[in-house]
Amino acid sequence: MRIYATQDHLAKALSSVSRVISPQNNMAVLSGVQLHAQDGRLTLTATDLFTLLEMTIEVEVEDPGTTVLPASLLTELVHRIPTATLSLETEPDGSKALVKYGKSRATLYGYGVERLPAFPDAEGAQERVTVGPAVFPRLARQLLFACAKDDTRPILKGISFKLEPGRLVMAATDGSRLSYSWLPIPDYRGEPVQCVIPAKALAEAARLGAVDAAEVTIAENLIRFDLGSVTIISRLLDGQYPDYQRVIPQDYVIQGRVHVADLRGAIERANLIASKDRASSVRVRHTVGQLDISASAAEYGQAFESVEFDSHGQDMELLFNPAFLLDALRSLEEDEAVLEFSGIQSPLRIREAENHQYSHIVLPLRQLV
Repeated sequence: MRIYATQDHLAKALSSVSRVISPQNNMAVLSGVQLHAQDGRLTLTATDLFTLLEMTIEVEVEDPGTTVLPASLLTELVHRIPTATLSLETEPDGSKALVKYGKSRATLYGYGVERLPAFPDAEGAQERVTVGPAVFPRLARQLLFACAKDDTRPILKGISFKLEPGRLVMAATDGSRLSYSWLPIPDYRGEPVQCVIPAKALAEAARLGAVDAAEVTIAENLIRFDLGSVTIISRLLDGQYPDYQRVIPQDYVIQGRVHVADLRGAIERANLIASKDRASSVRVRHTVGQLDISASAAEYGQAFESVEFDSHGQDMELLFNPAFLLDALRSLEEDEAVLEFSGIQSPLRIREAENHQYSHIVLPLRQLV
């Protein structure tokens, strides 16, 4: 194989595909990136056997071929090359690759004739939908923070992905909070399809699919994102996702509007004190037209904040994890948010004032009442 490539294009492509490689693997070749050159294109592929990422860039192909090279070393080298262009040439058996740039060169040892393991083909019935540009970055901002971070319940490290006639519904929960978002898919009129996708798959789709529309294919065992020059394929998570609809309140005893920046700032300042205490909680007290935010730590002090809240409903006082409230507020795009309290020990719903497609549910901390 012999190609001539632009340094910045190749460096960006290597950085993108290398992110999917796991630092712990049982096969040495999984630490490599596979390069396939043909017809003026170079396809770079990496996998951790659970997710596969493939990206294609334009290059000059003098001699087509395929090779696997150490991803980390090749990426670091190409990023540091000072010239605008470079050439990459491999031995016929793939054991070595010669990278030339200006008057300099470097030799890298490859994996010979060994190739990355073939990723399984999609099995069973398939459903395919198209979503608009910038959708995945928005969904990632709304959902990823609510996924579980530990392995206590592995299914909660994924995202519920449900395709219904006319819309796509996605949800993430760690058992204490829930993010729920949907988007219209007017062209889909098929049967409902539900699966659980790894959070990593959505994160990569968000990172690489911010510009172009994307095609999403759901099969029995895989989900595939086609994002222009990038393809992401991921296995689905096994298991039953919780019935999150049951925790979404239907009735509220307090409803009101608040400026997001005002409330976020108040909680951030109160959290300076709250974070010093093991309980790490803030007290939220509602009176009509006002939210009072307070926190205390025995050896550090107290904080008190008052925020205007255009509200109606009863007086109430609750304890919350401030990090959960801040995560939810930072996921909003609009300047105003609607807060809906359902009871003294019941969930709070936070949503944007005008966008009714996204909601976040957070449980208050248990307290003596």
